[in-house]
Amino acid sequence: MIDLRPGQSFETAVESLAPGDTLTVHAGTYADYGRIGIGVQGTAVSPVVIRGASGEEMPLITRPSDSTLQNTINIEGATYVTIQGLEISGNGDGIDFYGACHHINILDNHIHHIDVGLNFRSTAHHMVVRHNHIHDTGQGGDTGEGMYVGCNYAACAVSESIIEGNWIHDSMSASQGDGIEIKAGSFSNIIRNNVIYNTHYPCILLYGTAGNPRNTVDGNVMWNCGDSGIQCAADAVIQNNIILSSPGNGFNSQDHQGVTPNNLEFKHNTIVGGSPCLRLMNWGGKSGMVFANNAVYCEGGTNYVESMSGVAVTGNVVVPAPGNFPGSGYTLGRSAALDFLDAAGRNVYPTSDSRVIDAGDPAYGIPTDFNGTSRAGTPDAGAYTWTGVSNPGWLPGPGFKDAGEQDVIAPAAPQDLRTR
Repeated sequence: MIDLRPGQSFETAVESLAPGDTLTVHAGTYADYGRIGIGVQGTAVSPVVIRGASGEEMPLITRPSDSTLQNTINIEGATYVTIQGLEISGNGDGIDFYGACHHINILDNHIHHIDVGLNFRSTAHHMVVRHNHIHDTGQGGDTGEGMYVGCNYAACAVSESIIEGNWIHDSMSASQGDGIEIKAGSFSNIIRNNVIYNTHYPCILLYGTAGNPRNTVDGNVMWNCGDSGIQCAADAVIQNNIILSSPGNGFNSQDHQGVTPNNLEFKHNTIVGGSPCLRLMNWGGKSGMVFANNAVYCEGGTNYVESMSGVAVTGNVVVPAPGNFPGSGYTLGRSAALDFLDAAGRNVYPTSDSRVIDAGDPAYGIPTDFNGTSRAGTPDAGAYTWTGVSNPGWLPGPGFKDAGEQDVIAPAAPQDLRTR
């Protein structure tokens, strides 16, 4: 056990760590001028932990105001490392990843007033990014993604990782400012239970996996997303998400950076608002395309849907009737005000007489809903299953989603030490 206190160098401490070390950083401000690079290679039996002290305020890791432009923390080829319970700000990115990192846990941190929150710019695998508060990215008008995962044109790939339970918002000053961007070639990742809003670019953006296994986007909620709530070209299962009040597209799927739509399932999502709510382009005649059991309420707006020939379109509830959907593929809803408890207040749980109840197709049902509630019988369309007159789960709003977290795939993960 190593203790670090104000007046000591965070840079020196983390760059001196060896496998099996735990560094406890006590409350205070740590502002080093030098470039901080963490390259320690822990193992499954000798992991490395860097954590804020339990029962104290989060220690602030930052850079002096007169320091040269640099990322606050760089992780360089490190393995089996956990960073937990730190406040991170500065004049570059919050945390950047280089080299062949794997089994890295980024847990319970507060990352703000930086450029990119977490920048995975190299090949990495078995990463867990959980319960981090990331906001006010894009300082100085830079790109400002909450999380940038992978490399352009699949030059590197992040795989077999979990991004869950994070709270990401306010990238409006960024030149781009996606909430979570999963670059082409990155694969077998799970993006779930995140709360994302007030972004300059899409709240969630995916390209395709370049022939690798699909990514999963599950149980996220987002609103006021620039351009699109979710944009995805290919190779994903997108389910149980709630997209609200986007000034641009609700869900956008089209050719993007050389990736054309294919192998994409969009199921049990709820979209209320958007301009248009749906933009589905070049889906017709592609393989593995499913649009099923969704609730799409675009009152006062439109849906832009090109040919859906060969697409499995079934069990949806939509307002208004979308062009190019087969008549057997949807039920016409009433209005968001009638079919949801309080759509204006982000509570899109169904009313007791909602058109979404029992409207889904069992062939494309999924076991649980946005709340984690088991679905039984004929599925309801949209992100929720109706179980009673009130929403039994967490009500969407600013803050962390109250959801059970699963599948810690990096065995180095310690127990959560800080009060949430």
